[in-house]
Order: sequence, then structure tokens, then C-alpha cells
Amino acid sequence: MKISRIKLHTVNVPERHWWWSDDTYGQPLHQCAEHGIAEVETDEGLTGLTQVERFTDQKIIDEQLRGWLGMDVLQVNLAHPRATMAGSFEQAILDLRGQALAVPLHQLLGGKLRDSVPITQCTGYKTPQHTGEDAAWGWERGFRFYKMKCITHRETDAQQRIRYVTDRVEAIHAAAPGMQVRPDIRWRLEQVWVAQELAKRLADYPMESLESPIAKAAAGGSFSEWRRLRQTIHLPIGDHVAGPEDLLRRHQAEALDYAIVGGASHVQTLNHSRLAHDLGMGGWSQCVAYGPGAAMGLHVAACMPHLSQPYDMVGPMAWEHDLTLEPFEFVDGGLVVPDRPGPGFKLDSDAMKSYLVNRFIYEAS
Repeated sequence: MKISRIKLHTVNVPERHWWWSDDTYGQPLHQCAEHGIAEVETDEGLTGLTQVERFTDQKIIDEQLRGWLGMDVLQVNLAHPRATMAGSFEQAILDLRGQALAVPLHQLLGGKLRDSVPITQCTGYKTPQHTGEDAAWGWERGFRFYKMKCITHRETDAQQRIRYVTDRVEAIHAAAPGMQVRPDIRWRLEQVWVAQELAKRLADYPMESLESPIAKAAAGGSFSEWRRLRQTIHLPIGDHVAGPEDLLRRHQAEALDYAIVGGASHVQTLNHSRLAHDLGMGGWSQCVAYGPGAAMGLHVAACMPHLSQPYDMVGPMAWEHDLTLEPFEFVDGGLVVPDRPGPGFKLDSDAMKSYLVNRFIYEAS
């Protein structure tokens, strides 16, 4: 079964109003960027879907997609990720294999460990007022965990940064008292004492964790300051790990409670999750995509052994349309993992036309 034709649709789906950031902070570039949705056809009549990463140069996309033509879907070895667009290629191959074998993606990834993936209400930068309104909206719809990006160029000193986080947390709990909050600091508190002071001021609120609080290079990369912070505050600390070596260093330094894993490919992400689990660490991962990309992220999350905390799934709630015929089922704070063949979602061609920017067709000669 070989790839015979690829149709690439460049689309731009707007986010729902104020999902990521309000008008005070403005919409960041990544939230209004174009995405590529590819239909990958085979000589046996099957069509798989994949999503191309935002900001990928069109010349690279053209080169890679042409390189996929003629490949045997059932013979490709996914254990060794491609150097470029690895995740996109892997998703297309797994989708087609799932359809050919009439099994869901999660079965090809080692088997799901959960029927539903708990997710955060994952948002960006807002004023305290809009943060509270947003949290109330989420609570009414079943969210119980609120992840928020924190600290921008507007907050220039330690006290301003602490106040920005605490004011938003207070607004959340005034609107939704039971909401667990995960502030994503993005390494911008810089020094241990600032993070310690922030944790002290958040002591009376239900908090899930503190994500990426201080600079990665603190103490010259030895993670001694991360360890000191972890030992002196009541909040669990989570951070992004760059790969197996970084994960092992963090674990040996006792610098993290939660590992946020990722990788160049979905198989790599799962391997990093398995390593974290073997080390006795929990954590989560994230997916910032809609439609086919979100579907893939959902199956990966279902198979992650170290997933002890809610997954950051932005797509199905953030944009105007998922571009899928089947809806993403959000029940009791989680997304239901489908058991339909492949990813379990088909492309809504009519909806896609409404957001279409450009289209390219690649065919085997």
C-alpha cells in the first residue's frame, strides 16, 4: 500500500473570542497562524490525515511531501524519526495503518491506559477580570483545572510579576472557588526568592502546580536552585524536559515533581513518558492543534503512562471549528478517546472551505 497523492490545505481558523488572550494583551502570532492539513491518499483507496506544524517553510513542506510519495505505508519504520516534519509523517502513516487494520490509533501506540483524558482549560494572558469571567465559563462547562500563561513584558519587576499572578488566581477563585490553577510562569520569575514569595501568597488557594517558575540556567544548569525551590515551597513544580538526558539530570538532582514531556515525534514523546514513569515521576504533555493534530494528541495522551496530571489540550476548545465531522466529546473534565479506526475523526471538507487559504496537490509520477 503506497502513497500515491497528497492534498495539502492551508487553512486559518480564528480562535474563539478571548480564548487565549483578551484585548488588553492582544492575540499572539501563533494563535492566528496558518496550519496545513494534509490528505494522504494511497493506491488502495485509503486517505489518512495529518497536520503540518505552524511556521514550517513552504519549501520544506513541498520537499517533504514529495518525498513521501511512493512510500509503502506498511513497511516504513517509525522507530527512527525523520529529521524534518517527523510528527506529521508519523501521524499520516499511523492513520493509514489504523484504517487498513481497522484498529484505533491508540492500539498502534501500545494501547490506551484511560478511556478519557483529563484536560486543563488552557489559556494565555488576560486581565484579572477577564480571567475570572473565563474561569466561570469553564467551570460551568465542566473544567476543573485552569492553566494560564503568566507574566509579559508589562511586568518589569518582581513585585509586579507576583501581583499579576496572584491577582488572576484571586479572580479565578472568586468566580470558581473549586478550580485548581496551574500558572505557567515560563521561567520568568528568574530567582528562587521571587518564586518562594509567590508560593507563599498562593498558600490559601487550591493550586494544582507551578509550571516553569525560574530560569532553566539557574545555578549554571546544575538545577541546585530548582531543588532548593522544590524543598522550600508547598506547590509541586513542573517543567518541560528536553529529552532522556535532561529528564535523568532533573530526576537525579531532585529538581522536579512533574515532567512535561515532548519529542520530535509522537513515538518519542511516548518513550519519554515511559522513562518518566519508570523513574517514578508523574506529569503531563501538551498539544496545540485543532482537527487532525488534536485527534493525534488525544490518542498519544491516552497511552502515556506518566500522565498523572491534566493534559494541556488547546485545540478542541480554542478555535471556531475543529474541521472534523465527528465532535470531540468533552465529558466530566476530559476528552473521550474514540475507538473508531485510525484517529476516529474525518475531515469536514465543507467547513474547511470556509477557512481555506491555499491548496497544493502532490502526485507520484
